[in-house]
Amino acid sequence: MRLRGRPADHPRAPRPRATCPKDQPRCPKDQPRCPKDQPVPKTSPPYRTVVAHGRGDGLDAQRRQDAASPGFATSIELANPTGARPADGLPELLGRSAGATVRSLGGLGQFSALSLRGSSAQQVSVFLDGVPIGGSGGVVNLGDLPLDSLGRVTIHRGLVPVAYGGAAIGGALDLGSDLRCDPTRRRFGAVLGLGSFGASEARASTSLPLAPRRRGPCLDLRIGHAGATGDFRFHNLGETLQDPRDDRNERRQNNDYDRLLAQLAVHGRAGAWRYSVQELLLNKHQGIPGLATGQQARATRLDTLVARSVARVRRELGDDGGRPGHIDLVAGFAVERTRYRDPLGEVGLGIDDQRTRNLDLYLSPRLTLDLWRGAQLLAMADARQEWSRVDQRLLTPPQGDSNRQRVNLGLGLQLDQHLAGDRLHLQPIVRLDVLRSRFAVPAGSGEQNDQGADHLELGASPRLAARLGLVHGLSLRLAGGRYFRPPSLLELFGDRGYIVGNEGLRPERGSSLDGGFILDLTRARTSLYAHAAGFVTWSDRLIQWQQAGPSLRPVNVARARVSGFETSAALRLLRGDIRLSANYTLLAPVNLGDDPSQRGQPLPGRPRHELFAQGSFGHVFKARRTDLEPRLVYSFDYAARTFLDPSGRYEVPSRALHGLAVELHLARRVHLAAEVRNLFNLRTTTWRPPIAGAPAITVPVSDFFFYPLPGTSLWTTLRVELDAPARHET
Repeated sequence: MRLRGRPADHPRAPRPRATCPKDQPRCPKDQPRCPKDQPVPKTSPPYRTVVAHGRGDGLDAQRRQDAASPGFATSIELANPTGARPADGLPELLGRSAGATVRSLGGLGQFSALSLRGSSAQQVSVFLDGVPIGGSGGVVNLGDLPLDSLGRVTIHRGLVPVAYGGAAIGGALDLGSDLRCDPTRRRFGAVLGLGSFGASEARASTSLPLAPRRRGPCLDLRIGHAGATGDFRFHNLGETLQDPRDDRNERRQNNDYDRLLAQLAVHGRAGAWRYSVQELLLNKHQGIPGLATGQQARATRLDTLVARSVARVRRELGDDGGRPGHIDLVAGFAVERTRYRDPLGEVGLGIDDQRTRNLDLYLSPRLTLDLWRGAQLLAMADARQEWSRVDQRLLTPPQGDSNRQRVNLGLGLQLDQHLAGDRLHLQPIVRLDVLRSRFAVPAGSGEQNDQGADHLELGASPRLAARLGLVHGLSLRLAGGRYFRPPSLLELFGDRGYIVGNEGLRPERGSSLDGGFILDLTRARTSLYAHAAGFVTWSDRLIQWQQAGPSLRPVNVARARVSGFETSAALRLLRGDIRLSANYTLLAPVNLGDDPSQRGQPLPGRPRHELFAQGSFGHVFKARRTDLEPRLVYSFDYAARTFLDPSGRYEVPSRALHGLAVELHLARRVHLAAEVRNLFNLRTTTWRPPIAGAPAITVPVSDFFFYPLPGTSLWTTLRVELDAPARHET
């Protein structure tokens, strides 16, 4: 059955047909139509939102997202993953999406950040089940967000729904937990992975119904360990950047990491109530190797411990004849402790032993109501309290000790109006944020010449989006809005060795506009999904990370403009036996500030061209009544050059990487995969210094400011998924 353009939980979506016994006098409230010639099922379906009739091409999640939002977004299902993707593979997965740029410090587990359409990483808000997880640090290390517990990833580019706040100038990343509850079944899973440079992982998971006879909740438990030595070979530029005589080929040192992740969740439904509560614990120890220039850091370490709680409760309305809708309550609590040690001053500007403790509280009540025909209103409020304490242990007298806190209150309204048989979708949004910061410290505390100050900020972020269905399978989308983003606590006061804060930062404000088309066609065993969009963002007091010696430091750029074009296509042939996908992004980021040496120059860290393409080839065979699917996957990833400095003089050269993977899927329960990354072992490229007559020199392939990327590497995965009837049915 062809989807009619509405998600399963859309207020105007057709209700499923239901059955009830012949002698039943009337149907239950959740079963509006009951054929009299069929018996009622003995058990109700499990608590899980599904699409009953999809097209079987793996794009149903994307179509539901397109029907629910008039903006541009990418939805990726992860509940049933395939391939040789490690637990730390979220950055790589996101980087394959249109308009998305991921930059890494090199190797599994190292710091990775996401940029959307030329935004900074901090302009992308990150949420877990609706709860912001930027933490009191304000920046999200994608390498610390493993795929183990995720069931869905949604990337909003440009326009974002009101629930994601007013700070998402670039967009928002929404991570949905894999919380599937089937009271009749018990699920078990295990994953083993091995790779190059000492990489390994082991994960185990189970989902158990707690009270199967009473259709009670489910208990999910996941635990996993991942680590790597990261000792790949790279080209060291030596102590003199432009003199090749001290260049050398050596192994990366102090690039290891060990990470333990645990998740405990209870979720289910009881009548009109749906609920989920989960606890996540992350414990990570890693080295900070420093740049690919000269002596590598050997003793610099970063330890991170995070405990996070996320809870959601939903109450369906309208069962008693009232107006349909639902009430949601979303809450989050996080405690984070980090310790950064640089006892020899190898990475930062001097010796360092800084301990940071952060506390983050979040609460958001939300009311969704069906108003008139085709109209749905979301009214919401949220409150967030952040505390941060910095304790500098090594310096005498102490420098950097401080206690900072901030409160953010937000109110928002979002109206979804569907007209002309859902051919037209209008979405006006208005949001107001009030921010109270208490950053001033007593005399003698904080950094030298500490600029932290108490202040009150008010930000309004109105937005408007529209979707118009032109012909079958083709829609036009337009969106524009205003955004407001205060600097994060990490941008203000952070110290991670490779990044240092700036207490004098001011909030940035921006306006964005985008428009384009989405094409979705299905013919017999072939489907094509494609989009093309142009976009532009104007920013005032843009917070831009720039290189300051061996580290990155944020500064305010008076004015900036980022414009560009993005396109993507996904083609499925022979019912998915052949899967081809590609996306391309063109960026034109320009500094419009007052500094004559920087005005008109490209903004650092934003490649002008990015291209990703992937081809997957396979077929499902029957072997003794068992499904057997071998698959071959090839990928190509290209990123043009980026600049390190605001004057456009020092650049990171372009790179083109190839990958190849082989997969084997047995009975949809056992999955084996092997993936070769950087197939042609590209480790070096050439760069010409900005000096007249200077010869080209050899430099390592890197993402930004000469943190090298590994050469050819291999990653293998074995994943087993089993289920069994609940105890009361055996």
